[in-house]
Amino acid sequence: IGGAPHINSSKVSAYDDSFRDEPFPWGDEDWIHERDRLGHCGLLLQQPMAIYEVHLPSWRRSADGGLLGYREIAPLLLQHVRAMNFNYIEIMGLAHHPFYGSWGYQVSGYYACYSLLGTPDDFKFLVDTMHRAGIGVLMDFVPAHFSKDACSFAGYDGTATFEYEDPREGEQRDWGTKVFNFRKNEVRSFLIGAVLFWAKRYHVDGFRCDAVSSMLYRNFCSREGFKREGEWLPNEHGGNANIEAVSFFRDLNRAVHEQHPGVLMMAEESHAWGGVTWEESEHHGGLGFDLKWDMGWMNDTLTYLEQPAPARPKHHGKLTCRQLLTERWVCPLSHDEVTHFKGSLLEKMGKHESQSFYDKLRLLAALFGYQVASVGRPLLFMGAEIGQGGEWNHRGSVAWHEGEEPLRGQLCTWVSDLLAVYQHHKPLHAGDDGERSHGGKEAFEWVESNAGACVLAFVRRFRRERPVLAIVNFSWQEHRNYCFCAPHYGEWEVLINSDDHRYGGRGCGPGNLSRIHTSQGGRPGWSDCLWLDVPAQGCILLLGPSNPDSCRASGTKGLGGEVAGGHSKSFEAKESIYYDDAWEYGFDDAGFGM
Repeated sequence: IGGAPHINSSKVSAYDDSFRDEPFPWGDEDWIHERDRLGHCGLLLQQPMAIYEVHLPSWRRSADGGLLGYREIAPLLLQHVRAMNFNYIEIMGLAHHPFYGSWGYQVSGYYACYSLLGTPDDFKFLVDTMHRAGIGVLMDFVPAHFSKDACSFAGYDGTATFEYEDPREGEQRDWGTKVFNFRKNEVRSFLIGAVLFWAKRYHVDGFRCDAVSSMLYRNFCSREGFKREGEWLPNEHGGNANIEAVSFFRDLNRAVHEQHPGVLMMAEESHAWGGVTWEESEHHGGLGFDLKWDMGWMNDTLTYLEQPAPARPKHHGKLTCRQLLTERWVCPLSHDEVTHFKGSLLEKMGKHESQSFYDKLRLLAALFGYQVASVGRPLLFMGAEIGQGGEWNHRGSVAWHEGEEPLRGQLCTWVSDLLAVYQHHKPLHAGDDGERSHGGKEAFEWVESNAGACVLAFVRRFRRERPVLAIVNFSWQEHRNYCFCAPHYGEWEVLINSDDHRYGGRGCGPGNLSRIHTSQGGRPGWSDCLWLDVPAQGCILLLGPSNPDSCRASGTKGLGGEVAGGHSKSFEAKESIYYDDAWEYGFDDAGFGM
């Protein structure tokens, strides 16, 4: 550009610290150093990740209903997530988008933060504020499709520059958007560069790739599952896999991990594609992501809890069908399930029967306990922590006044204490990935699966740490003097009980920090048992004996995948019932050029 100063040649560089006389005064060096150290030595995924999903424009508003800027939100959001014991936030709709109602999923500015909330420096302030306090910052990234608005780049130079030319490949008609052409190196470079830009310039700690399934399957259709014949084009092998999108994901994840080893890549993939969190060398379909949202877990669990209590036993299999070690998981209770007239999480509790407000709150508390104790990093969408009554309204604010009610305040206390337990006890997070995180084959073990009583119990382990036993009762009945097969004999300490009066409960079952001793006998074929009262719609977490390897109980539980009492099989013994795998749709080794 002739002799023009470089700083004037691009608006992007106007906020690029490399080209400023006074760069932004970052103060998160310690955070970045520790993050990258953990990434380098392979320990990052063993750290606790309690994620708070937030849509900044509708998280909190001013007194007159106006938007708060990044700098105004930062101290308020930090105070809240610290009080609730979350250690990550995940921000929706951060890249600039012209249509507010798209929530940021119809992007026009892949290198620009949402300008209605402030300048790039204002957003840097928010990230820096979080990092200084030990809170990680994740963001949504949308490589699947882009806005067709004039301010975007559909038909950029009068031709299909960024998108596929054939509308059977280049449009998501259900969403009214264009699809990126992943064959073009320029497009791939543009998208990979955007992720690297956010990681380098804004110190973002991770990215959730949205709508991954729509990229992997050429016949993807959000309304009907798959497009009809004639509405899509097969790949060169006649299958429905988008081979160039697979290649793009591998290149994207490789580039991020090489340049920013402490930055996490997550996939929202709902069609059970095999190998999302595996490398290509480990799995034919490997994409190289660090984590995958378990959409099936969210769907199945909420479907189960919506049922009337008498009908739940026949849906019990929805709680026991997970394939735990097939991927590295996030367990989300996200915005997806509290929009489009689906109702809030509170409304979903016993949705198909008449339940009191109190009983709905108790069931919601049990759900949170089950989520945190399960394999996978817990993610909660804003408003759920206070038991918000109405579903998310992106044009308003979280109903914070509801959180001031005594019972809802006690639910908040439960979530905060629960996440503190999660972060402190390694079996609840460090062993999420089993042998892949060197946690061992027994990182998860069923103890009880009683469909008729709506009771689940399982133990979480990590190396020689004291194990944690989770007991969940999703029925409206208390179970007095219930006998559980004890995985270890000796003294067990109650870490937390959702029915404790501190959390608005009725006080059934052993109180927080009380101790229970195992006794011999009680269940046929098992050496030692725990006897305790199990609260209705409740969750109890117990800490096992010290030196657990020396006090293993014995019996026939676990042989052939059987759970004590013979009520269900282990997760690994079942196929996924959520969606079919990619290989059934014409995607084989040849599809990868192997």
